[in-house]
Formats: sequence, C-alpha cells, structure tokens
Amino acid sequence: MLTIYLTLIICTSLPVIAMQTGMGPEFLVWLVFGLIIVKAMLLVDHFMEMRKAPTGWRLAAQGWAPVVVTVIAGFHIWG
Repeated sequence: MLTIYLTLIICTSLPVIAMQTGMGPEFLVWLVFGLIIVKAMLLVDHFMEMRKAPTGWRLAAQGWAPVVVTVIAGFHIWG
C-alpha cells in the first residue's frame, strides 16, 4: 500500500516539479492528462478495492477517466 501512496504523491507533485523546471504549458497539459488516467486507475483498484470486482464493474469504474480526459483533450486541441 505504501507503494501506491508514494506513486500517487509522485503523480501529484510531478506537474509542479515540471513547471518549476521551465517546461512549456503544452507539455504540462499532456503530462497532467496522462497522470489523471494513472491516478484514476490506482484509486479504483486500490482504494475502491475493485481489483477483484467483476470485469464489467471494474472497467466501468476505470473507464470514466479516459473518457473525460479524451473529451477535455478534444476541447484543448480544437478549441
């Protein structure tokens, strides 16, 4: 469980560190999009304890993050 906590802390702090090193906003946006998906998968599997849930429920719980990120990324690209 400690590994999951540390991974979530790294995923949360990585965009701040990247911003402080001078990364451009375009890179930061895509970094955050990717980290949202990683964090959502970890939260669903470990804190909602869906690892052993039926596949349909697990996919439904994990599927919201990629869908939301895709929609927002679409607005970002074409907006």
